[in-house]
Amino acid sequence: MNYISLKRGLGRWLCMAAFFFVGAGGMALFADEWKQAPGSGSLLLYGHPRFIVNADSASGGPLFVTGSYSFTMNPALAADLQCLSADAGYTGLLKAADDITNDASFHLGVGIPTRFGVFSVAGQGIFAENVLGLGNAALGRLGWARDVTSNFYLGLSVSSGALLYDGYRDFFVAADVGAWIRVEKLAFFKQVRLSIVMQNLGKTFTEYGSEDTQREMEDLKIQIRSYPALFTPKAGVAAHLVEAKNFNLGISADIAFPTFSNILFNAGLQALIAEHVYISAGWDLDLWESVQEWGNETGGVHLPYVGIGIKFAVKTPDSQLFKKRGVDQTDITVDGTWQRREKDVHLHSLGLSASFGVRDTVPPDIKIGTIKND
Repeated sequence: MNYISLKRGLGRWLCMAAFFFVGAGGMALFADEWKQAPGSGSLLLYGHPRFIVNADSASGGPLFVTGSYSFTMNPALAADLQCLSADAGYTGLLKAADDITNDASFHLGVGIPTRFGVFSVAGQGIFAENVLGLGNAALGRLGWARDVTSNFYLGLSVSSGALLYDGYRDFFVAADVGAWIRVEKLAFFKQVRLSIVMQNLGKTFTEYGSEDTQREMEDLKIQIRSYPALFTPKAGVAAHLVEAKNFNLGISADIAFPTFSNILFNAGLQALIAEHVYISAGWDLDLWESVQEWGNETGGVHLPYVGIGIKFAVKTPDSQLFKKRGVDQTDITVDGTWQRREKDVHLHSLGLSASFGVRDTVPPDIKIGTIKND
């Protein structure tokens, strides 16, 4: 099967899968119950602003800004890494009601390219007891990804963690499987990326330890089963709209179907100015939450998020350790984002990402000649 046939086949498959999943998820919304805890669909996306400004994109975000954090959204995204990368981030949820309360999440990650593929490791601490009522959790994630061809990539990740909430204990063991392809040009779009990922294949967190949260769920007639939702298929697309000397603009859109019983939608817009400043905006929709909360004070719909990132280069020290590995420069990006999730709940996130080395963009010049014998 050649590359063109593969691209056409995958495109048809994505269209059929989207038609089926949207129909199944939409019909399930109006069934008797949906077994998902409000706010828990984003549980694993708190910790680093890149999760948010990349619009939770399985295709790498509007401008394909990847790092060691990327395999959380799609394990196959890490296959594009050429240099050792590391990241650290913090996300906070602040509820400014009668009493100010807050939740927090922290993220640390490393991506290591090898000849056997790219290996990624990440750790996450989640303290979501006050605002979301989801408890405190610690998770670890291990991922592997590699290229199958120059434009087709596969990846796998495994996650494990533990939850503690008001005396209740639970554990998390699940896997994600993902793939994406790159098309250099499609109509007026450039650097088009199509992706698909299966998330949370295993056991996620279940039940609650909070009496207040249980009472709230009973009022809504919801039976809590798992969060994040088991078996979540997700598809995404992203592309560049403008590619100029000092200005790039990209868009992305993703849709997910948690347990075929809900629909999650994410869309993002991102600009790169003078190759150093990222300006991001986007919007996310949890259809079930919007239907349940429509007409309430929260309105049931989140406002768009905004984010800014600044990238700068640092020369590495003049030592054999860096020279041996060909690391002459380290690119560091500082990101920040903000969003009003509900009427009194505000999300803010800060993060740091580093790439130790410069990405190769020019192929080697190989010349074939003959050897003359004297």
